[in-house]
Amino acid sequence: MLTIRLSRVGKKNKPMYRLVIAEKSKDPYGKALEILGSYNPYTKDLQAKNER
Repeated sequence: MLTIRLSRVGKKNKPMYRLVIAEKSKDPYGKALEILGSYNPYTKDLQAKNER
């Protein structure tokens, strides 16, 4: 089953997150099927692909 998940990237104490599509049973930090966008919690900025 595919799910939309957040995968943490960025530096220590400065997190950024990627919106990814991945298998529910797999690790979200592993290889994702597709990257849908990104989220910055400090600026509350969400960037997503509009065509998806």
